[in-house]
Amino acid sequence: MRRLKLLCLPYAGGSANLYAAWRRRFQAGIACMPIELTGRGVRRQLAFYEGMKDAAEDVVEQMMNHVTDREPYALFGHSMGGMIAYEAAHLILERQLPPPALLIFSGRPAPHVERTDANIHQLPDADFMKRIEEMGGTPSELFADQQLRNIFLPVLRADFRLVETYVYKPRAPLPYRFLVVAGTTERWTDEQLNGWHSHTSAGCRITRLEGGHFYWNGNPEPITSLLSEELQFLHANIGWERG
Repeated sequence: MRRLKLLCLPYAGGSANLYAAWRRRFQAGIACMPIELTGRGVRRQLAFYEGMKDAAEDVVEQMMNHVTDREPYALFGHSMGGMIAYEAAHLILERQLPPPALLIFSGRPAPHVERTDANIHQLPDADFMKRIEEMGGTPSELFADQQLRNIFLPVLRADFRLVETYVYKPRAPLPYRFLVVAGTTERWTDEQLNGWHSHTSAGCRITRLEGGHFYWNGNPEPITSLLSEELQFLHANIGWERG
């Protein structure tokens, strides 16, 4: 049975566990398979990434452990995860590895859009935590509990360092189909999202779902329904089997 594998990358501070609730929301023909980044979850003993290239290299290695030449797959990344997914896609192309049927970038403007935010990963703990809480998406109990804070603060710092030290490198458009998703009250403008069109030669669909930057936290139904719709479109074109 050929199933399409949906490989998922988390946002800053997140782990593979973010997608636990997604597994039961897809038809049997779609297998949701979260990718765990280093320094968290079952890979918490591994060192954090030194930079985006390091992250992309690791993610591609993990992805290729999950897919073969005969298995279709899609890659989803939210926010930081979308940045890693973009760099991973270029490595896949350069190395002529099995290509993705779809790349899904969530909560991210086009990669060439310059960051305007001040860097925060080197701030003192109190200031750093305040800025993280202001962004939303992080449960208040995370910083209120000393033990949880000791676990997650290093992860957040490492992830924000990854994002804030990333340097975009212009390259030819990718030959992969894109789906770009953002919240209706997301700060990224339509122009910043539409910029994704220039990074693919295979077509790009852009849509917004109700909510802000963390539009799918607490209610994954809209995004999983959208992904099911898009993946069923792929089913009609690449012929992967239903369960």
